[in-house]
Amino acid sequence: MRVTLAQRFAEHRTGVGHPERPERIEAFIAGVEAGGCRRADIQPAQAAPLSAILAVHGAAYVAMVERICLGLDADDIAELPTGDTIVSRASYEIALEAAGAALAAAEQSAAGEPTLAIARPPGHHATPDRGMGFCIFNNIAIAAEQIRRAGGPVLIADFDYHHGNGTQTWVEREHAAGSGSPIGYMSSHAYPAYPGTGAFAESHVNENGFIIDVPLPLTTVTDDFIAVWTKLLPPLVHRLRPAALLVSAGFDFLAGDPIAGLPVSIRAVDALCGLFGSVAHESGASLTFVFEGGYSLENLSASGTSIAKAYGDGRSALNAPEAGEPASPKLRAIVSEVLGWL
Repeated sequence: MRVTLAQRFAEHRTGVGHPERPERIEAFIAGVEAGGCRRADIQPAQAAPLSAILAVHGAAYVAMVERICLGLDADDIAELPTGDTIVSRASYEIALEAAGAALAAAEQSAAGEPTLAIARPPGHHATPDRGMGFCIFNNIAIAAEQIRRAGGPVLIADFDYHHGNGTQTWVEREHAAGSGSPIGYMSSHAYPAYPGTGAFAESHVNENGFIIDVPLPLTTVTDDFIAVWTKLLPPLVHRLRPAALLVSAGFDFLAGDPIAGLPVSIRAVDALCGLFGSVAHESGASLTFVFEGGYSLENLSASGTSIAKAYGDGRSALNAPEAGEPASPKLRAIVSEVLGWL
């Protein structure tokens, strides 16, 4: 498995006690190393070109972020006026590098080997014109847009505890524009939870792709979490036939996360690795993971190990789980309705 890293991540400072802290990346890298990936093989990322950022984000928003960050003294931090995202002087440049890690990973995965972008700050809450939820630029949307511009349909899968409202807003904009290659977005997320979006009613399928939101009850257990993905992802891939499968990999859905967490065990990460690897292999899609949330250092280390072990030889070493039905009546109903659309 190839890995790209926003190497200056620690220079993005969020303040003492903030959950989105540099130690998250260190714990995740330690886990990746424990899974067999050598740190020497983790490639540093270059900053994304401004043109790639502006393909997703508005120029006024990007200029505002740059102005605020560069206007800070070396030891200062501030909150973006668009939402709950703390920045420091280096944050603009680090955010460009985080987007660059996603771009590089997506490009490398096109060669046929699964890739992992370790990026900080995360990105899936950042809308085209607003930073929020610890996110500045939407790393995965920026990578997806470059693939679309090369002529390939893209499917973004998001299993973070929180709904990727920024990614969905961008996908909705692209669907409305009706130009470019098709794009699909599937998210499972706790509901109700921050940011308050992602109700099933927001889901739709059209000629330009789809949005499938699966709001998870806060009591969702491991087997139901796995079942949602095993039942829905393969038929969605079959419908879209994506050139690339991009995964917003946030691990705050795991039990024990200090600010989130469902009663879901690390076994779900192994199952998702098996599923994504199998689906990508069978469909011929490239596979890229882009790091998002997760605030338990223990969970992050374990998740990094799971991913590295799964894809250490350049392909999934795990079998896809059986596509069982969710036990939850609510989730069974959602799965049934989505399958009826397809």
